[in-house]
Amino acid sequence: MSESEVFILGGGAIGLTLATYLMRDGKQVALVRTSSHEISEQIVDVSIEIDSDQTITAAVKMVSLSQLEKLDGIAVVTAKSYANQGIAKMLKAKHFDPIIIVMQNGINVEQAFVEAGFSNVYRCVLYATAQKVSEFVCSYRKVASSPIGLIHGDSGQLEQTVATLNNQGLTFHVQPEIQNDIWKKAIINAVFNSVCPLLEVDNGIFLRDETIASLAREIVQECLQVSTQLGLKLEEETVMAQLFAISQRSNGQLISTLQDINNKRRTEIESLNLEIGRIAQNLVPPVSVTKTKLLGEMVWHKSRLHRLEQQT
Repeated sequence: MSESEVFILGGGAIGLTLATYLMRDGKQVALVRTSSHEISEQIVDVSIEIDSDQTITAAVKMVSLSQLEKLDGIAVVTAKSYANQGIAKMLKAKHFDPIIIVMQNGINVEQAFVEAGFSNVYRCVLYATAQKVSEFVCSYRKVASSPIGLIHGDSGQLEQTVATLNNQGLTFHVQPEIQNDIWKKAIINAVFNSVCPLLEVDNGIFLRDETIASLAREIVQECLQVSTQLGLKLEEETVMAQLFAISQRSNGQLISTLQDINNKRRTEIESLNLEIGRIAQNLVPPVSVTKTKLLGEMVWHKSRLHRLEQQT
């Protein structure tokens, strides 16, 4: 596969960050807005704040998905997971069949693209945090190299795809057993995306408060019962070590779910705690994930009430 154009579907903090780094590496990049239908092709100036004294910038081509005339390279989906059904439907309506890389948190978030019949669907488990400062300004912190693995289709193009996406700020690697990584990160996100929004605290809370860290461990233990019954091999201490590493590297930053609630937007909690709860209930025998599910339901209702406030 020759060097392909990278289409980043989603204009959030991670999409903007990836587009900026790829542009600085001389890659062909288009930032595709999936939530707006009236953006003709234009150039926007994006700034990424790496730390207190370092900022990188790039002029990025941007267009809305409805206005996109071609998509024949790599499509990296960074939009919110609840938009996947609509994105898959629109891509199919335009007869596009790119390499799909789903760069989102959660369980089964790639299914919309598999069920829509795309030839090659890969999944990226992202180890990085980003937060919007303004429309085209983000703060960003890398945690670790992010694995990408095959979900559906041909693995033959995976290595070249990973090489195309690799850059100085976001590094990726091929992972043959991607389901272990998907579940490990989903369990960690089930902790961050429920505890932090409900307590309205930043990601560093698990390092600062032993009681909250104990709650995190209880959620991890519940979720590991589900992953174990599914045949996955994840160790509690490995998951907790990764959780604390993320907490340390993103200390002071707000988890995306809390950002969404504060901005009166829908959250992705349905792909995390609530999806884990659904899977647990359908196992034979069922697995009890009481805290995981309850915290997820509370986040769902908190988000709903905040959005209702906006309508009144």
